[in-house]
Amino acid sequence: MPPLVAMIGAEIAASLAAVTLGDILVSVAISMAIGFVTRALMPHPKRGSFSRSSDLKSRDISRSFRQAITSRKIIYGENRVGGPMVRLPSSGDNEYFHVCIALAGHEVEEIGEVWFEDYPITDDMMDSSGNVITGRYSGVVRIKKHLGDQTTADADLVTETEVISTDIGYNTAYIYVRLKWDRDIFPGGVPNISAWVKGRKIVDPRDSTERWTTNVALMAHDYLQWDKYGFGANSDELDSTFSSAAANICEELVTTNDKTFTAIEIDDTLDLISLADDKLYLMTGDVVRLSGTLPAGLSTLTDYFVIPYQRIKSDDSECRFALASSLDNALAGVKVDITGTESGFTITKVQEPRYFGGGVIDTSVKLKDNLEDILSGMAGRTIYSGGSFKILAGTYNSPTVSLNENHIVGPVTVNTRLSRKDRFNTITGTYISPLNAGQPSDYPSVTNSSYVSADNGEEIIRELPQAFTQRPHTAQRIAKIELERARQEIVFKASFMLHAMQLRAGDTMLLTFERYGWEEKEFEVVEWSLGLGDGKDPKPVVNMTLRETDSSVFDWNSGEETSVDPAPNTNLPNPFTVDVVGGFSLDSISSLTQDGDKIYNVLASWDRHDDAFVNSGGRYEIEYKQSTETAYRSAAKLDGTVTSRFLPVLMPDVLYDIRIYAFNNLGVRSAVNEITGFKVGTSVTTDTEDWENETLSRSGDDWEVDTLTSEDWET
Repeated sequence: MPPLVAMIGAEIAASLAAVTLGDILVSVAISMAIGFVTRALMPHPKRGSFSRSSDLKSRDISRSFRQAITSRKIIYGENRVGGPMVRLPSSGDNEYFHVCIALAGHEVEEIGEVWFEDYPITDDMMDSSGNVITGRYSGVVRIKKHLGDQTTADADLVTETEVISTDIGYNTAYIYVRLKWDRDIFPGGVPNISAWVKGRKIVDPRDSTERWTTNVALMAHDYLQWDKYGFGANSDELDSTFSSAAANICEELVTTNDKTFTAIEIDDTLDLISLADDKLYLMTGDVVRLSGTLPAGLSTLTDYFVIPYQRIKSDDSECRFALASSLDNALAGVKVDITGTESGFTITKVQEPRYFGGGVIDTSVKLKDNLEDILSGMAGRTIYSGGSFKILAGTYNSPTVSLNENHIVGPVTVNTRLSRKDRFNTITGTYISPLNAGQPSDYPSVTNSSYVSADNGEEIIRELPQAFTQRPHTAQRIAKIELERARQEIVFKASFMLHAMQLRAGDTMLLTFERYGWEEKEFEVVEWSLGLGDGKDPKPVVNMTLRETDSSVFDWNSGEETSVDPAPNTNLPNPFTVDVVGGFSLDSISSLTQDGDKIYNVLASWDRHDDAFVNSGGRYEIEYKQSTETAYRSAAKLDGTVTSRFLPVLMPDVLYDIRIYAFNNLGVRSAVNEITGFKVGTSVTTDTEDWENETLSRSGDDWEVDTLTSEDWET
């Protein structure tokens, strides 16, 4: 109970438990003496960017780090996360490096893709022991995944390092990664390692079943009842009827602007569809429809639900996803069985769940702030009333109670316009989306031009961070709701007769007040309290603060969506792929000594590299050896801006093998461009294209050969 007492006070909890409509006359004296207030707990647009929750861009939950002591992280939904490196041993005379990364302080549903920087490693790229067998890290990486339910230490970690059998990591989800040293694959040392994690499993109050979900209302319900890291509310203090209704609202499907994709490959073994896009623009639960010639197992005029598998394209594989026959199956990972391999058909996204998302909670942050972060993902609020928490999702609630001026006792206060400091007509903010590799990004701002005109043409901006919103158009819908809520400016305060006991904060009601010309005008109850009226013989009254509202606040049309590119494509080269040095040539330049003897200097030349990471901060290395030798010697290490260099003095009538590498500014090395059998006094030129086709042209003072294949050259 301490979290509850801290939030509302022991006196408030006692009064809420004591006062009901049935015994109000009996307990009125006690409740009047104590008094209580209910307010809607909800996120609000920020006037600045200095609050904890408004600066999402400072959150980099995908980074792994070394830190002796750190707070535990709670994962709701699916997120790309890193974490503290809790073990860093080496073995095999430093040939192998072992790292354990704690991802969450609880059991999780699944650890999916593991990313080395922005390179994805999926389950089908590893064997049953976790060894990576395809792609860039084949043969040098092993990955072991532990979901937090483990009861023994990792056997390989114990066998290969000094870790002991009692180092289990109870209630901690982590990955254990072993790296084999390779200068070309790990030029900058250990890369940042992160993973896509399906987080905490939640008990759904609708059927009492524990399952993983991206339903934001269920996350709020779980956080309120979680006694270890949340508010610790018991079953009597958490209204499951409201939670269930909010969860149903979150799962409603919202029509979106059609976005189409083309299937380029079908994996009928894993039931995966590959797309040619650089990133996967589909998320868990998105509704798609198919058209064209479909593989067996799929059909047109059918709604399918997306299960992401690989979110970004790599050097070795495309973006991939699976299909489910229902939203529940998508959340459970139950894939549609695809039995054919026909590709080239069209996938069109047509709908998405209203409030599906996820985020990462830090246990060092205040409970109220964390709850507000969750509520922001559904334009929601939480009410504590009648002795229990009630969760409300962002949707229109039809009024069921009507009051008029005859129900009002005492003076009234009406504000018809917000002050300048509280007004705004534009909402901006950030969200963290899988569409942007799990990094913070700006969602499309929402502006109402009518409000801008009403504010003398001045655009007044407020920030609304959405830590638990992962779809850009969901973020737009929520921002639009909060903007419209804020611009319903009439605020009415009054004391009402006990008829108002039917209401609570967060309810919508109708008010008729002839003096102000209100005929069943809709208001939202934003504050409710029980008190005593004025006079010698005060009677119990209900004090309420009401704010005007309307169903149009929650209206949305897919035509209002703003097109989003969460991460614009770049034309920069891949930093882990460095092309071979082109135009590599060796020229013998003759000169005469004072005694009249003819000697040669050897000039190595090459083309300026196209890779910006080479010619700006990179370098070249030239090595040589006599053709009969096995070990190369360094001839020169040169800045990436250089395109020629005189080599050390070489002996005449001796054949040499000379090669050049390019290194980018990360230390990644290119393939070799090599000239073999070079003799001082001749000239040789290689071209990148010819080199790849295994043809060389060579000419010299003593002899000339037009074209040689690699086989002829070796001969």
